Amino acid sequence: MGRVRGGRWRNSVAAAQQAGAGLVVTLALSTLAPAGALAQARDSVSLPSPLPPAVEVTSRPPTSPATSIVEPLDLERVLRGEGQGLTADEVARRAVATAPTIAQGRAQLEQARAGAAQAYLAFFPRLDLTARYTRLSPITQGTLGNSSITPEQEDMLRTLIGNVADPSAQALFTVNLESQLALANFTFPVLLDSVSLGAEIRYPVSDVFFQVLPSYEGAERAVDAQETQMQATASAVSQQAREAFYTYARARAATAVAESTVRTIEAQERVVQSAVDAGVTPRVDLMRLRAQLAAARVAVERARGGTATAAEALRALMHEDGRGEIPVAEDLLAGLPELEGSREDLILRAYSERPESRAIAHLLRARDRQIEAAEGSRYPHLVLDGQFSFDNPNQRLFPAQQRFVENYTLSVILTWSPNDLFAGEERARQARAQRAESEAQLDQLHDGIRIQVTQSYEAYRAARLSLDAAHAGIEAAEEGVRVRTEQYRAGAGLITELMAATADLARAQLDLVSAAIDARIAHTQLVRAIGADGPYDLAR
Repeated sequence: MGRVRGGRWRNSVAAAQQAGAGLVVTLALSTLAPAGALAQARDSVSLPSPLPPAVEVTSRPPTSPATSIVEPLDLERVLRGEGQGLTADEVARRAVATAPTIAQGRAQLEQARAGAAQAYLAFFPRLDLTARYTRLSPITQGTLGNSSITPEQEDMLRTLIGNVADPSAQALFTVNLESQLALANFTFPVLLDSVSLGAEIRYPVSDVFFQVLPSYEGAERAVDAQETQMQATASAVSQQAREAFYTYARARAATAVAESTVRTIEAQERVVQSAVDAGVTPRVDLMRLRAQLAAARVAVERARGGTATAAEALRALMHEDGRGEIPVAEDLLAGLPELEGSREDLILRAYSERPESRAIAHLLRARDRQIEAAEGSRYPHLVLDGQFSFDNPNQRLFPAQQRFVENYTLSVILTWSPNDLFAGEERARQARAQRAESEAQLDQLHDGIRIQVTQSYEAYRAARLSLDAAHAGIEAAEEGVRVRTEQYRAGAGLITELMAATADLARAQLDLVSAAIDARIAHTQLVRAIGADGPYDLAR
């Protein structure tokens, strides 16, 4: 049995508890926290180094292969994918194809196209066809002559004319009498039914140049703006899907690390159990190790829960059903391209190529055309007008006759109203204000783009460096576990040192996972920030 010193023993117990707690905190954070918070949490967990010696042992029996430490996790094989399954690009494609925001954008695009088609129709003459039937109320018409001659008076007048000796005078008096009688009996016809068929064609000559043309061009630019905005929406959906995919891949890898840590501690438990059975190691070492093992198993369950949650989030973005894990085909350790150009070059590129920026540029051109159309409404309106009618009765006939007669008119009309002047100026002022608002939105967008590109640029540069450092950390941690295990077997090491080395290995493995995932997320963010992730196929 080894000799135990009280003070050093207490220090060893505290150190072992701290090492076990550090391992559990590291594994738990790997599945529950985002990348930035995970890095800070790992930095905040400090393990004692060097650990104070606690137990001095003279010798430990050699372990058999059955009790030897298991082979470390081949984390690179886990991160290089399974050769089949999903990749970030495939997840992005499925998410874009099924995203409700894309369907909403298609509906808005259809509205914009309908508005442009409506504006285009204003180039054609306006044709109005009418058909009207009218029933009039009956009236009593007057006569043109004196209707007071009675039949007795008519007979008396004819007798007097017959007594005239001069034949010429007699003939003249007879004609005059007949005329008076005809006028006395004449009445205008009362036509109670009226039918009218008509057609009118109008062409606004001046409005075509001053209002219709700029309005149509503005509507076309609005369609371009909506199409480009759909690309921006697809870019956002795609980035969200890619990050969800990498979050799931991170959770899977963290679960593999947690499970590997459990297997390593279980193997260490067998080693310590053999030493305890041989009487060369105090049982408290075994108790400490078993406590660490229990905590590691809890971390595994939490990691599996995080993986399940990430998988469900990924399926929700793709709008697919399913259970269990999702195979990952992407090689997360594949080489990433070098940065091309300086940060300022990328910012200038983003200003011109980001779909959001291009959409506002189209919108500004649409606002310009709207201003022109509003200003054009202030001018006099020159209209060509032609009308054709087929009426029964026709109003141009006198007296009215119950028959259809055709009629047509051709007119050149010039109109202007002071009301149009003031109303047009107010519409132009409104359009100018809308353009100023769009310009402010573009400036705000450029500010955001500059910040986004800068953050993505620096994050990508740092992630590439951290990936190289993480590979070196894995090699050092695996060698540390091997050395501490051999030292413990030979009786020259402490259980606390072995536990700390195991925690360091888990931490190094999580560092590699985070570095690999962070590098790919930073790359996708930078690609999107400069507008190089499209164009997307949004056709149905």
